[in-house]
Amino acid sequence: MHELSSDHRVNIREDLMGTVTKQRSANEVVKIIKGPKSLRCISCGSDLKKPRRRYCSDECCRKINWVLSLSKGLLRAFNTRYAAFYFTEGHVVLDVLPVWSKVISRFACERTAGLKPADDLKSLVLQSGKEWYELVNKRMSKSHASQSLLIKGHNNKIDPNSLRPNRKNLPRLSARESACLKILRMKKEELSSEGHANKINAAYRKLAKVHHPDMGGDAEKFKQLNAAHKQMLLWAENPLFVSRKALEECWSYDAHTNIWSPPL
Repeated sequence: MHELSSDHRVNIREDLMGTVTKQRSANEVVKIIKGPKSLRCISCGSDLKKPRRRYCSDECCRKINWVLSLSKGLLRAFNTRYAAFYFTEGHVVLDVLPVWSKVISRFACERTAGLKPADDLKSLVLQSGKEWYELVNKRMSKSHASQSLLIKGHNNKIDPNSLRPNRKNLPRLSARESACLKILRMKKEELSSEGHANKINAAYRKLAKVHHPDMGGDAEKFKQLNAAHKQMLLWAENPLFVSRKALEECWSYDAHTNIWSPPL
């Protein structure tokens, strides 16, 4: 595992989670969100064969969750309030915000060719834990050892609030309702804000002009469109949502729940 060198030139490249990453120094890897989310595995960044899935395989899902669970020991030693993990084509990054600090500490290392981000994150966590134990074995107090490593990784250029998970309400749909949404050519996110019925009606009117038999459209498709329209209007009368606290493009950790949450 190679540590980040301190003389990186600024370079911009696509990371594996569909963002642009700027690198200025060993302690600064800045993510810039861009465009629609790509269909990539949130664990390793490989292309997804099934668009509705978030992982390329069950094994990949288990692996990243196991390593993130492993990191909780280190996060507790750091008295962490919030933390975030993400990866690029060349690096893995773990940002930590302790309870007692208003400054984020960044732990980062270069990716190893042929290994998945989970493997490199594991090495990063174990290496940081090893450094912590070495300080403690030198008769340094545990709190002092934690503070020493956190101060070493301080990055004043990162907004502390960027690690606070956002609460996002996601529409809760049945399989039938999801199919109806697809017929209406609507995205799930369009139902997250108010005015659900108006958006559903607008989508229906747009497609009705195409599929109406009087306009030369297909009668069967128009029938399906009408059924989908009615079904989604029923949902809009009593919409259901699932509330999640997480970060865009990053895995996020909240000490209050002691849980790592996948990216929104």
